[in-house]
Amino acid sequence: MKNLTTFIAVASFALSICTIARADSVSDLRSETVKYADLNTANVEGAAVLYQRLRNAAKTVCRDLEPGRSLGLMRPYADCVHSALSNAITSVDRPAVTAYAAARGIGMESTAIKIARSN
Repeated sequence: MKNLTTFIAVASFALSICTIARADSVSDLRSETVKYADLNTANVEGAAVLYQRLRNAAKTVCRDLEPGRSLGLMRPYADCVHSALSNAITSVDRPAVTAYAAARGIGMESTAIKIARSN
């Protein structure tokens, strides 16, 4: 499928962040459509363009948390954008895009619980 029509993972994460940050407005489910049928996502140039489109969409989805002049919102906004972008890249599932994102510090977080063990 060449078009990513919705960011379900992005929208649900954004909703959870908005719920934490603004418990009074849970009904604001945000999503953004990103089209990439015009791109060859198998090469670096196409991967870079798609990454930028996904990043811009993640910023749009998280815009309610933009910090402006509030230092208290800087971390929630950055976390929202990072997680939304990570989820979108996982949803796109294109190796070149994943590699491009990894080179920029966007890792695909696992939802598995990690247990530390001391010896």
